[in-house]
Amino acid sequence: MPAGRRHPLEDRAGPVAAAIAITVIVALGALIVSRGSNGSPVSVPPPGPVETLPVGQSLEPVHLLNGDASSFDHSVGGWTSDDAAIKVSRRAHNGTGSLSATATNGSITVWSPAQRAKGQKRYVGEAYLRGTSGAAGRLELRFIDGSGAVTDTELSEPASGSTNSWGLLPVVAGISPKGTARVQLGVSFTSAGKATQLIDDATLGETPGGHAPVEGPLTTRGNQILDKHGDPITLRGLQRFGLEGGTQNPLPTKEEIDQLSLWGANEVRISLGEQKWLPNFCDYEADYPKVVDKVVDWVTSNGMVALINLHFLSTTRCGDAGLVPMADSPAAITFWQQVATRYKDDPLVAFDLFNEPYGISASTWLTGGTYDFGGHTISSVGMQQMYATVRGTGAENLVVISGLKYASIPPVQFVDGDNIAYGEHVYTCTDAPPPQCTKPNPYDPSSLIDGWDYIAKSYPVMVTEFGWPNGDSGTYNANVIADAEQRNRSWSGFAWDGGTGGLFTLVQAQPASDGTTIEPNAAGMALVAGFALNWPADDS
Repeated sequence: MPAGRRHPLEDRAGPVAAAIAITVIVALGALIVSRGSNGSPVSVPPPGPVETLPVGQSLEPVHLLNGDASSFDHSVGGWTSDDAAIKVSRRAHNGTGSLSATATNGSITVWSPAQRAKGQKRYVGEAYLRGTSGAAGRLELRFIDGSGAVTDTELSEPASGSTNSWGLLPVVAGISPKGTARVQLGVSFTSAGKATQLIDDATLGETPGGHAPVEGPLTTRGNQILDKHGDPITLRGLQRFGLEGGTQNPLPTKEEIDQLSLWGANEVRISLGEQKWLPNFCDYEADYPKVVDKVVDWVTSNGMVALINLHFLSTTRCGDAGLVPMADSPAAITFWQQVATRYKDDPLVAFDLFNEPYGISASTWLTGGTYDFGGHTISSVGMQQMYATVRGTGAENLVVISGLKYASIPPVQFVDGDNIAYGEHVYTCTDAPPPQCTKPNPYDPSSLIDGWDYIAKSYPVMVTEFGWPNGDSGTYNANVIADAEQRNRSWSGFAWDGGTGGLFTLVQAQPASDGTTIEPNAAGMALVAGFALNWPADDS
């Protein structure tokens, strides 16, 4: 959860920022191009070298737009428009041609030729844009059923086209509803007067919905996580927020978890509340472990890793649950004794010891101590004690350990043990997007991620939380994913909370036309595109 907020998902997203960066994932999440609000490049330094083992290649998408339908070198390639004049322009990004679309006033939409498609697959669209005005442009996906009716249209984040250079539009991604027969990629613009926009290198990629099942148990070697066969694996997932208590978020359902799997996540971070698990707290619920059992089973039966996280607790017997500086003693020890014992034999369960330590010393983080909170002096345990507690149950599961300062910076000392990964939380803006967020280079996470490079030479490092406080923008999430992928780091986005009104929500307000398929908003589209990497090259 973002630093400094107790329950951010209960807030509502503010208006779309007037000036946003243009970002898109190329090759389904492998490369990022960013531009600032004035069109100038945003400097994202390449990551420093880290020691890595070979990682398997991901499944190549089926490219649905070929020849002139993508390059426009000789013709418009079957693209059409009801409200714009289109032709081939010789101002190309690549090759010899681009698609020119001109309208006198208002909105312009141009559509690719319809391509054969099937329901429950992942479609990701990209295109380069160059404008003759500052008109805002965006990508669209249009799903069509067997009768020829348009059933669903997905919209990417809008961005302003540059008049003097080519730039990638933000990625559009979605899961095709059941009954889909065809799909189209669209590019739309809005302008107050006559405007011409140039489009080039349009791509529409298809990969299967879902993901390759993870095979546990998970272990570590050097700085990578390994699967059952000893092969390096990257965990790409998101957090299901709602089981921790202290919020009004609904509990997860099996249908939701199945949709997370369909999106392509191979890991789900499950946030728990100590005060609901242990009987000495007023918020104790006797059936809570059984509820958690169900969610864990739904996750692991879909071939995903269940990363169980101690997220919320209460520092007094009947106090409000929420984020606190560090795990409490002795309750956290009892919690992990019981949780680890309960799930130690599940090869797809991993343990995230404590969500976001803050306001404590490095020694308290490691070996425990005291801290002041809510007018009380609280005894705390350290990461070393919680790790030893888990291992003391006989559990050899992967253990994830968050850093200091809301997990934004690495620890000073390492926990003594094995099968350990470290977790970093990457947020530049925690309460609102720009202009309310005044952080320098707010769309660039690299300075935060850079600080973990020295640990990543020896241990696996996971970005266990990241997000952007506006669901209408996917730029920041796409940049985090691209940076993590370049450094061979696992990542887990924040958050899916059972609703659509949260500040960091990744989900559209309405399900797809089939009533069951849940589509991502612009912030979630970056994740859905990145999840395509969870299909190895030898799977289909």
